[in-house]
Amino acid sequence: MAHTPLHSSGYNSRLPPPPPVLAPHAPSSLAAHAGPNKENPFTIPHSHAYVDPAKHLPAMPRVEALHPSPAPTYTPPHHRPLPPSPTKTTATATVNHYTRPLGGNARAQQSQQAEPTMVQLLASQGTAPAHYASRGGAGDVTMGNATGVLSWRKGQGFKEWEKLKLNSPEVKRKADVAQLFFYDHYFDLLTYVSSRKSRLASFQSSISSRPSLTPAEVSSEWTSYTCRERVLLRKRRTKLKVDMFHVVTQVGQGGYGEVYLARHKETNQVVALKKMKKRTLAKMDEIRHVLVERDILASTSSPWLVRLLYAFQDPEHVFLAMDFIAGGDFRTLLNNSGVLKEEHARFYIAEMFTAVNELHKLGYIHRDLKPENFLIDTTGHIKLTDFGLAAGALNPGKIEHLKHKLDEVADSPLVFRSTLEMKSIYKSIRMADARYADSVVGSPDYMAIETLRGQSYSYSVDYWSLGCILFEFLAGFPPFSGATAEETWTNLKNWQRVLRRPHYERPEDRIFNLSDEGWDAITRLITHKDRRMSTLDQVKTHPFFRGVDWPNLRERKAPFIPALDSEIDAGYFDDFSSEADMAKYAEVREKQRHVDAVAERALDAKLARGVWVGFTFKAKKKEDRLLREKEQREKQKLQEEEEESLYTLF
Repeated sequence: MAHTPLHSSGYNSRLPPPPPVLAPHAPSSLAAHAGPNKENPFTIPHSHAYVDPAKHLPAMPRVEALHPSPAPTYTPPHHRPLPPSPTKTTATATVNHYTRPLGGNARAQQSQQAEPTMVQLLASQGTAPAHYASRGGAGDVTMGNATGVLSWRKGQGFKEWEKLKLNSPEVKRKADVAQLFFYDHYFDLLTYVSSRKSRLASFQSSISSRPSLTPAEVSSEWTSYTCRERVLLRKRRTKLKVDMFHVVTQVGQGGYGEVYLARHKETNQVVALKKMKKRTLAKMDEIRHVLVERDILASTSSPWLVRLLYAFQDPEHVFLAMDFIAGGDFRTLLNNSGVLKEEHARFYIAEMFTAVNELHKLGYIHRDLKPENFLIDTTGHIKLTDFGLAAGALNPGKIEHLKHKLDEVADSPLVFRSTLEMKSIYKSIRMADARYADSVVGSPDYMAIETLRGQSYSYSVDYWSLGCILFEFLAGFPPFSGATAEETWTNLKNWQRVLRRPHYERPEDRIFNLSDEGWDAITRLITHKDRRMSTLDQVKTHPFFRGVDWPNLRERKAPFIPALDSEIDAGYFDDFSSEADMAKYAEVREKQRHVDAVAERALDAKLARGVWVGFTFKAKKKEDRLLREKEQREKQKLQEEEEESLYTLF
């Protein structure tokens, strides 16, 4: 914040001259010196007399040395009395009653030039420091300048512990959330006021256009109008709850919660409702990841990213209601197709690059890309989801876990397999465990090697993952998959030796052999980070993507368009009422049971209360649009019924 230049005394040099000074023997009450029938515009009115702040702050030691006596708790700047300028001397300015002269102890401490504490800085600005002290602020060093008034730190800025606190991710996030909250609050308030005025004007116009109405009819119309306004006001105050949604069926299961297909009872809006336990998230130190996912979903309006509609909580759970993408995830498509034609692989990987680039524009790295993270909408196009790991840094425990896995296989022998053998093994693994990627921490089949090693990384780690996905599109298996988890980790440890161009010998399989352009694109993505393609512009110029109409990707007809019976058709998701489908999640449920058995982390009481601050979210624009559409449908239906009744009558 910019500050107005100050005199050495700490007061604004551009303000009007100060009032006449008081006599040295005058009492502290300003009322006795206000003068007969006169009010000084530069002094505080009599009804706002000075109050000694020490009476309200018993925990503040030596506060009389910090404040002028008497001092206000707070007064707007244009009402504050000013002391005489130290650069001017007059015969009458012998004592300044707006500042207390320094005593012997204060002078001794002034000579030490100790850095003022936050309590003192707040006190010097007329702000009661008790609010700060109750939250951990401390310090009782008495410090004053030549006038006895504590000034700013004279260019020293914040202390180190204050800088660390202000730069912590938690504080930064809460500051952003607070800013967005007030922007949203006042935008919503002004929008409501404007729409209410419009509705009132429309009502008045409707009444004026019908002069034949009697006063009783006008009164009845007005009563009806005010009732509608009260209903709108109640809806604005309604707190989001899970019972506002009608759950249709379960469509997903994870280690920390479940995903349901649901419909909002008021708007009929179809959503994917993600439900997570607060205790489980706290145990596994996943709270920050959920908050990051909420922030990303709430901040995007891109058609390439799944959008958040509602975020709310109850004492036990947090909920994320997102757009329901009815075509299922890309893993289901791969399981059914096996290998994609090169033209189809080019189309889908181009859309995936575009979706990841939209996430990078928001300043986030996904770091956990895999086919399961890409959903297919009703038009057959791609949307990116699952941003839980798209934070600034991996959980330290997970980093150690990944590094430990690599270290464990340091001496394991490397097994070289043929392309046909690797494809057959991966297919059998997928058939045995359809949720294979969910059972391994961080999906190492697709994670960049620098992430697995706990090294520094950049946006290019997502391009490594997309290179692995492109390899699977064209070959039918990921480049580093093995017959066992240990073999997969061994392949990742020796990735440069394992990454080989797939080659099929049999004539009927030669159609699956990669083109030179396709293989070159893969090797430009799965490589050392200093040689890896890391921007969308670099990808666009690669020969493999020649002919791709990047600006109009979503306007092109997709190779696969889901066949849906209705907007709540969940046919492309697992049936959680089927024992066969539930068997796929046996390992996921086992992991969930292990998490439930983990001892709860000892969370600080204040942290437990404030960790979910700012989580609630409501996409008002779309909801308002849906409400208007619902009202229009009901009005149209009513008109059609009236027309039908008239037709029947005649």
